[in-house]
Amino acid sequence: MFKLDYAPRAMDDLARMKDFITSRHGADVAQKSLRRITTSARRLERFPEEGPSLAGLINISTDYRYLYVRPNYLFYRIEGNCVKIVRVLNEKQDIYNILFGLSTVTDEDPI
Repeated sequence: MFKLDYAPRAMDDLARMKDFITSRHGADVAQKSLRRITTSARRLERFPEEGPSLAGLINISTDYRYLYVRPNYLFYRIEGNCVKIVRVLNEKQDIYNILFGLSTVTDEDPI
């Protein structure tokens, strides 16, 4: 069985997410949302390759894998016998910019 570890940024993501959901929908909804995320993360201890490789979706070489826990993405990588949760991001965030510094917004005028 793999060990599960959260990077400091992932912990910050979860704390911000909890605060945001609590302010909008209350503490009970926030607790349920975070429980769904952490339960999904714990499955990775047994099935670390459950999430597909992010490299298969984008044209960037990366060892990141991801799980979609609606409406959030859990980004992780396998490091030896450890599954490291790197970030937990909402689908409305600019994920590629946050992870790789790539903007998905262009300055070009639409044709």
